[in-house]
Amino acid sequence: MPFFYRAFPLLFFERRTPVKFRGKLLLVQAGVCREEEAEATLNDLHRRVLDVVAEKGPRTARQIIQAVPELAVKIRHDVGKPYEGEFSIGSRIVPGMCTRGLLVRTRPRGTWRSSLYEYAVLSDWLPDVDLESVTLQQAQTWLVRGYLSAFGPTTLDDVQWWTGYSKTQVKQALRTLEPTTTRVTVEGLGDDYLMLADDARRLGDFAPSDAPYVFLLPILDPYIMGYHDRRRLLAQEHRDKVFDRAGNAVPTVWANGRVVGAWGQRKDASVVYDLFEPVGEGERALLADEVRRLEGFLDGEYLPPRFRTSFTRALE
Repeated sequence: MPFFYRAFPLLFFERRTPVKFRGKLLLVQAGVCREEEAEATLNDLHRRVLDVVAEKGPRTARQIIQAVPELAVKIRHDVGKPYEGEFSIGSRIVPGMCTRGLLVRTRPRGTWRSSLYEYAVLSDWLPDVDLESVTLQQAQTWLVRGYLSAFGPTTLDDVQWWTGYSKTQVKQALRTLEPTTTRVTVEGLGDDYLMLADDARRLGDFAPSDAPYVFLLPILDPYIMGYHDRRRLLAQEHRDKVFDRAGNAVPTVWANGRVVGAWGQRKDASVVYDLFEPVGEGERALLADEVRRLEGFLDGEYLPPRFRTSFTRALE
Protein backbone atom coordinates (compact mmCIF):
# COMPACT_ATOMS: atom_id res chain seq x y z
CA MET A 1 0.00 0.00 0.00
CA PRO A 2 1.45 3.43 -0.92
CA PHE A 3 2.89 5.49 1.91
CA PHE A 4 0.25 8.21 1.55
CA TYR A 5 -2.68 5.89 2.27
CA ARG A 6 -0.99 4.44 5.35
CA ALA A 7 0.01 7.85 6.65
CA PHE A 8 -3.09 9.89 5.86
CA PRO A 9 -5.30 8.66 8.74
CA LEU A 10 -2.56 9.86 11.07
CA LEU A 11 -2.37 13.25 9.35
CA PHE A 12 -6.15 13.54 9.65
CA PHE A 13 -5.98 12.53 13.32
CA GLU A 14 -3.22 15.03 14.02
CA ARG A 15 -4.99 18.03 12.52
CA ARG A 16 -8.24 17.13 14.28
CA THR A 17 -6.42 17.09 17.63
CA PRO A 18 -6.71 20.39 19.56
CA VAL A 19 -3.46 22.36 19.43
CA LYS A 20 -2.98 22.07 23.20
CA PHE A 21 -2.81 18.28 22.83
CA ARG A 22 -0.17 18.30 20.10
CA GLY A 23 3.59 18.09 20.33
CA LYS A 24 5.34 20.09 23.00
CA LEU A 25 2.15 21.77 24.24
CA LEU A 26 0.83 18.33 25.14
CA LEU A 27 3.77 17.85 27.50
CA VAL A 28 2.99 21.13 29.25
CA GLN A 29 -0.72 20.23 29.55
CA ALA A 30 0.22 16.88 31.08
CA GLY A 31 2.55 18.49 33.62
CA VAL A 32 5.58 16.65 32.26
CA CYS A 33 7.68 19.81 32.00
CA ARG A 34 7.58 23.59 31.96
CA GLU A 35 6.91 25.44 28.71
CA GLU A 36 10.52 26.56 28.32
CA GLU A 37 11.63 22.91 28.60
CA ALA A 38 9.00 21.47 26.28
CA GLU A 39 10.92 21.55 22.99
CA ALA A 40 13.98 19.84 24.43
CA THR A 41 11.86 17.29 26.33
CA LEU A 42 9.87 16.39 23.21
CA ASN A 43 13.04 15.98 21.15
CA ASP A 44 14.48 13.71 23.83
CA LEU A 45 11.32 11.55 23.84
CA HIS A 46 11.44 11.33 20.05
CA ARG A 47 15.07 10.22 20.20
CA ARG A 48 14.33 7.54 22.78
CA VAL A 49 11.36 6.21 20.80
CA LEU A 50 13.47 6.02 17.65
CA ASP A 51 16.20 4.17 19.57
CA VAL A 52 13.67 1.60 20.82
CA VAL A 53 12.15 0.97 17.39
CA ALA A 54 15.52 0.95 15.62
CA GLU A 55 16.88 -1.62 18.09
CA LYS A 56 13.83 -3.89 18.46
CA GLY A 57 12.07 -3.46 15.13
CA PRO A 58 8.44 -2.42 14.55
CA ARG A 59 6.58 -1.94 17.85
CA THR A 60 3.01 -1.19 18.84
CA ALA A 61 2.27 2.07 20.66
CA ARG A 62 1.76 0.09 23.88
CA GLN A 63 5.17 -1.58 23.54
CA ILE A 64 6.80 1.78 22.85
CA ILE A 65 5.11 3.32 25.89
CA GLN A 66 6.30 0.43 28.06
CA ALA A 67 9.86 1.03 26.86
CA VAL A 68 9.66 4.81 27.41
CA PRO A 69 7.69 5.12 30.70
CA GLU A 70 7.29 8.90 30.53
CA LEU A 71 4.89 8.34 27.63
CA ALA A 72 2.45 6.58 30.00
CA VAL A 73 1.48 9.85 31.71
CA LYS A 74 -2.30 10.34 31.42
CA ILE A 75 -4.18 13.51 30.55
CA ARG A 76 -7.94 14.12 30.71
CA HIS A 77 -9.84 15.63 27.82
CA ASP A 78 -13.24 17.25 27.28
CA VAL A 79 -13.81 17.56 31.02
CA GLY A 80 -17.49 17.99 31.84
CA LYS A 81 -18.69 16.76 28.45
CA PRO A 82 -20.54 13.48 27.81
CA TYR A 83 -17.46 12.09 26.04
CA GLU A 84 -14.97 13.09 28.76
CA GLY A 85 -12.07 10.67 29.04
CA GLU A 86 -8.32 10.28 29.29
CA PHE A 87 -5.43 9.20 27.13
CA SER A 88 -1.71 8.59 27.55
CA ILE A 89 0.54 11.21 26.05
CA GLY A 90 2.29 8.40 24.17
CA SER A 91 -0.91 7.66 22.26
CA ARG A 92 -0.58 11.15 20.74
CA ILE A 93 3.20 11.49 20.53
CA VAL A 94 3.81 8.23 18.65
CA PRO A 95 1.29 8.98 15.83
CA GLY A 96 2.58 12.56 15.86
CA MET A 97 6.03 11.25 15.01
CA CYS A 98 4.53 9.85 11.80
CA THR A 99 3.34 13.29 10.74
CA ARG A 100 6.89 14.56 11.31
CA GLY A 101 8.33 11.86 9.06
CA LEU A 102 10.14 10.06 11.89
CA LEU A 103 8.00 6.93 12.12
CA VAL A 104 5.58 5.18 9.78
CA ARG A 105 2.56 3.12 10.77
CA THR A 106 2.96 -0.35 9.29
CA ARG A 107 0.82 -3.47 9.15
CA PRO A 108 -1.83 -4.24 11.77
CA ARG A 109 -1.51 -7.30 13.96
CA GLY A 110 -4.23 -9.91 13.94
CA THR A 111 -7.28 -10.12 11.68
CA TRP A 112 -8.66 -7.69 9.09
CA ARG A 113 -10.63 -6.07 11.93
CA SER A 114 -7.53 -5.28 13.96
CA SER A 115 -6.62 -1.68 14.76
CA LEU A 116 -3.44 -2.70 16.60
CA TYR A 117 -0.73 -1.24 14.38
CA GLU A 118 3.02 -1.38 14.64
CA TYR A 119 5.32 1.59 14.07
CA ALA A 120 8.68 1.49 12.31
CA VAL A 121 11.42 4.02 11.63
CA LEU A 122 10.38 5.60 8.35
CA SER A 123 13.88 5.55 6.87
CA ASP A 124 14.15 1.80 7.61
CA TRP A 125 10.68 0.86 6.35
CA LEU A 126 10.68 3.12 3.27
CA PRO A 127 14.35 3.70 2.41
CA ASP A 128 13.54 5.20 -1.01
CA VAL A 129 11.30 7.94 0.44
CA ASP A 130 13.16 11.25 0.74
CA LEU A 131 10.96 13.76 2.51
CA GLU A 132 13.62 16.44 2.06
CA SER A 133 13.21 16.25 -1.72
CA VAL A 134 10.06 18.41 -1.68
CA THR A 135 9.36 21.77 -0.09
CA LEU A 136 6.47 22.41 2.27
CA GLN A 137 4.61 24.38 -0.41
CA GLN A 138 5.10 21.60 -2.98
CA ALA A 139 3.75 19.04 -0.52
CA GLN A 140 0.74 21.22 0.28
CA THR A 141 0.01 21.72 -3.41
CA TRP A 142 0.30 17.97 -4.02
CA LEU A 143 -2.16 17.21 -1.21
CA VAL A 144 -4.68 19.82 -2.40
CA ARG A 145 -4.47 18.43 -5.93
CA GLY A 146 -5.03 14.93 -4.58
CA TYR A 147 -8.09 16.15 -2.71
CA LEU A 148 -9.55 17.83 -5.80
CA SER A 149 -8.93 14.66 -7.79
CA ALA A 150 -10.75 12.48 -5.25
CA PHE A 151 -13.54 14.81 -4.11
CA GLY A 152 -14.09 17.50 -6.75
CA PRO A 153 -16.22 19.44 -7.38
CA THR A 154 -15.55 21.05 -4.04
CA THR A 155 -15.34 24.47 -2.41
CA LEU A 156 -12.41 26.35 -0.91
CA ASP A 157 -14.00 25.80 2.54
CA ASP A 158 -14.14 22.05 1.89
CA VAL A 159 -10.46 22.00 0.93
CA GLN A 160 -9.50 23.98 4.01
CA TRP A 161 -11.59 21.79 6.32
CA TRP A 162 -10.21 18.53 4.90
CA THR A 163 -6.55 19.52 4.79
CA GLY A 164 -6.48 21.54 8.00
CA TYR A 165 -4.49 24.24 6.18
CA SER A 166 -5.06 27.93 6.70
CA LYS A 167 -7.12 29.77 4.09
CA THR A 168 -3.93 31.50 2.94
CA GLN A 169 -2.17 28.17 2.42
CA VAL A 170 -5.14 26.76 0.50
CA LYS A 171 -5.34 29.83 -1.74
CA GLN A 172 -1.60 29.63 -2.43
CA ALA A 173 -1.87 25.97 -3.43
CA LEU A 174 -4.89 26.70 -5.64
CA ARG A 175 -3.02 29.55 -7.37
CA THR A 176 -0.24 27.10 -8.21
CA LEU A 177 -2.82 24.65 -9.54
CA GLU A 178 -4.85 27.30 -11.40
CA PRO A 179 -3.85 26.22 -14.94
CA THR A 180 -5.17 22.71 -14.23
CA THR A 181 -8.44 23.62 -12.43
CA THR A 182 -11.78 25.04 -13.48
CA ARG A 183 -14.88 26.42 -11.77
CA VAL A 184 -18.18 24.59 -12.12
CA THR A 185 -21.75 24.93 -10.90
CA VAL A 186 -23.42 22.33 -8.70
CA GLU A 187 -27.14 22.44 -9.31
CA GLY A 188 -28.98 23.91 -6.36
CA LEU A 189 -25.78 24.82 -4.49
CA GLY A 190 -24.16 27.54 -6.61
CA ASP A 191 -21.17 28.15 -8.85
CA ASP A 192 -18.38 28.43 -6.30
CA TYR A 193 -17.01 24.92 -6.93
CA LEU A 194 -13.63 23.75 -8.18
CA MET A 195 -12.57 20.70 -10.15
CA LEU A 196 -9.51 19.55 -12.01
CA ALA A 197 -10.07 20.63 -15.61
CA ASP A 198 -9.42 17.12 -16.98
CA ASP A 199 -12.03 15.67 -14.63
CA ALA A 200 -14.53 18.35 -15.64
CA ARG A 201 -14.05 17.47 -19.31
CA ARG A 202 -14.60 13.79 -18.59
CA LEU A 203 -17.67 14.63 -16.52
CA GLY A 204 -19.07 16.66 -19.42
CA ASP A 205 -18.91 13.55 -21.62
CA PHE A 206 -20.51 11.32 -18.98
CA ALA A 207 -24.10 10.20 -19.49
CA PRO A 208 -25.57 8.87 -16.22
CA SER A 209 -27.80 5.83 -16.37
CA ASP A 210 -31.47 6.14 -15.51
CA ALA A 211 -31.25 2.88 -13.55
CA PRO A 212 -31.39 3.24 -9.75
CA TYR A 213 -28.33 2.38 -7.67
CA VAL A 214 -27.73 1.85 -3.95
CA PHE A 215 -24.82 1.39 -1.55
CA LEU A 216 -24.32 0.41 2.07
CA LEU A 217 -21.24 2.34 3.17
CA PRO A 218 -19.32 1.78 6.44
CA ILE A 219 -18.59 4.12 9.32
CA LEU A 220 -16.40 7.12 8.53
CA ASP A 221 -16.58 6.43 4.81
CA PRO A 222 -14.60 9.12 2.93
CA TYR A 223 -17.53 9.78 0.59
CA ILE A 224 -19.48 11.48 3.36
CA MET A 225 -16.59 12.51 5.62
CA GLY A 226 -14.70 14.21 2.80
CA TYR A 227 -16.71 17.46 2.74
CA HIS A 228 -17.37 20.25 5.18
CA ASP A 229 -20.64 21.09 3.42
CA ARG A 230 -22.61 17.87 2.97
CA ARG A 231 -25.85 19.32 1.60
CA ARG A 232 -25.31 17.65 -1.76
CA LEU A 233 -25.36 14.28 0.00
CA LEU A 234 -27.61 14.63 3.02
CA ALA A 235 -30.60 16.78 3.95
CA GLN A 236 -29.74 19.02 6.89
CA GLU A 237 -32.68 17.79 8.98
CA HIS A 238 -31.20 14.28 8.97
CA ARG A 239 -27.69 15.25 10.05
CA ASP A 240 -28.11 14.10 13.68
CA LYS A 241 -29.25 10.69 12.48
CA VAL A 242 -25.98 10.14 10.61
CA PHE A 243 -23.35 11.98 12.70
CA ASP A 244 -22.72 11.56 16.41
CA ARG A 245 -21.87 14.50 18.67
CA ALA A 246 -18.17 14.23 17.79
CA GLY A 247 -18.92 14.34 14.04
CA ASN A 248 -18.34 10.63 13.33
CA ALA A 249 -20.46 9.16 10.54
CA VAL A 250 -22.36 5.93 11.24
CA PRO A 251 -22.89 3.26 8.52
CA THR A 252 -25.09 4.83 5.85
CA VAL A 253 -27.64 3.76 3.24
CA TRP A 254 -27.34 5.51 -0.14
CA ALA A 255 -29.75 5.63 -3.04
CA ASN A 256 -28.99 7.49 -6.26
CA GLY A 257 -26.17 9.53 -4.74
CA ARG A 258 -27.95 10.65 -1.55
CA VAL A 259 -27.96 9.39 2.04
CA VAL A 260 -31.42 7.98 2.70
CA GLY A 261 -30.91 5.96 5.88
CA ALA A 262 -28.53 4.09 8.15
CA TRP A 263 -27.69 0.44 8.66
CA GLY A 264 -26.23 -1.76 11.37
CA GLN A 265 -26.09 -5.30 12.68
CA ARG A 266 -27.93 -7.23 15.31
CA LYS A 267 -26.00 -9.55 17.61
CA ASP A 268 -26.86 -12.53 15.38
CA ALA A 269 -24.81 -10.71 12.67
CA SER A 270 -27.87 -9.99 10.51
CA VAL A 271 -27.70 -6.67 8.66
CA VAL A 272 -30.62 -4.31 9.23
CA TYR A 273 -31.37 -0.81 7.98
CA ASP A 274 -33.94 1.93 8.29
CA LEU A 275 -34.72 4.81 5.96
CA PHE A 276 -35.48 8.44 6.72
CA GLU A 277 -36.00 9.33 3.05
CA PRO A 278 -38.49 7.55 0.74
CA VAL A 279 -37.16 5.35 -2.06
CA GLY A 280 -38.85 3.49 -4.90
CA GLU A 281 -39.51 -0.21 -5.27
CA GLY A 282 -36.48 -0.58 -7.53
CA GLU A 283 -34.19 0.84 -4.86
CA ARG A 284 -35.75 -1.38 -2.16
CA ALA A 285 -35.12 -4.48 -4.27
CA LEU A 286 -31.51 -3.42 -4.77
CA LEU A 287 -31.13 -2.81 -1.04
CA ALA A 288 -32.37 -6.32 -0.30
CA ASP A 289 -29.69 -7.67 -2.65
CA GLU A 290 -27.05 -5.46 -1.06
CA VAL A 291 -27.99 -6.68 2.44
CA ARG A 292 -27.60 -10.30 1.32
CA ARG A 293 -24.26 -9.51 -0.32
CA LEU A 294 -22.96 -7.79 2.82
CA GLU A 295 -24.12 -10.59 5.10
CA GLY A 296 -22.33 -13.05 2.82
CA PHE A 297 -19.14 -11.01 3.03
CA LEU A 298 -19.31 -10.76 6.84
CA ASP A 299 -20.00 -14.51 7.02
CA GLY A 300 -21.72 -14.41 10.42
CA GLU A 301 -19.23 -12.02 12.04
CA TYR A 302 -20.76 -9.35 14.28
CA LEU A 303 -19.03 -5.95 14.25
CA PRO A 304 -19.94 -3.96 17.39
CA PRO A 305 -20.76 -0.36 16.43
CA ARG A 306 -18.01 2.13 17.23
CA PHE A 307 -20.30 5.15 16.88
CA ARG A 308 -24.00 5.53 17.51
CA THR A 309 -26.83 8.00 17.04
CA SER A 310 -30.34 7.73 18.39
CA PHE A 311 -31.39 6.54 14.94
CA THR A 312 -28.90 3.65 14.85
CA ARG A 313 -29.56 2.69 18.47
CA ALA A 314 -33.13 1.96 17.45
CA LEU A 315 -31.80 -0.45 14.80
CA GLU A 316 -29.92 -2.46 17.40
